[in-house]
Amino acid sequence: MKIAIFGTVGAGKSTLIEHLNRLLPEKYEVFWEPLSDNPYFEDSYSPDLKVASAASYKMELLMLSNRYKQFKESKKFENVIYDRGIMDTIIFAHCNYEDGRIDEKDWNVYREYFEIAVLPSIFEHRNANDGYDLVVYLKVSPEKSIERITNRGIERELKVDHKFWTKLVNMYDRWHKHLENKFPFLVVDGNIDNPEVYAQQIVDVVNEMNSKKA
Repeated sequence: MKIAIFGTVGAGKSTLIEHLNRLLPEKYEVFWEPLSDNPYFEDSYSPDLKVASAASYKMELLMLSNRYKQFKESKKFENVIYDRGIMDTIIFAHCNYEDGRIDEKDWNVYREYFEIAVLPSIFEHRNANDGYDLVVYLKVSPEKSIERITNRGIERELKVDHKFWTKLVNMYDRWHKHLENKFPFLVVDGNIDNPEVYAQQIVDVVNEMNSKKA
């Protein structure tokens, strides 16, 4: 079973994965978001628009490449949980475009490549162990996302304007609507402060899916 967690910053993905690893009957390999060795990360979130613009497009290409490499590496494992899937990448790129950090020409090229090349490579062959069997949309409100970002106190996140986090939450909703007919989504309420509640909900769905396969 290949499970991708789809959700904004502060949705509670890492905590959910910890609970899933404890509750799922089989052992799952976890592929965490590939943020290390990213030379563009700090500059892409700079309040200086010129600095951010110079880094953002390069960063989104790097993140797309890194997530795709993870996706290919994961094929050798039977049971996998992804801390974000490949489709999350377009959401951050779209936000950066709307905020003026990626120009229109670059955004159009990026989106077209993503739509005609990247997405089909994931969802068209998922029955052949090539795609995601389940995409869990951990849906939260902007207020809950910002509350959790503030509470965990990661310096680079605290520097980001709250308007961006609100836009990111809304962008996840927009792309979920765009992708919901392409991926096997399960939407769960991530605003609940007891993640074991929705973790158990996900486990029940996974167990049901596995029993049908058997």
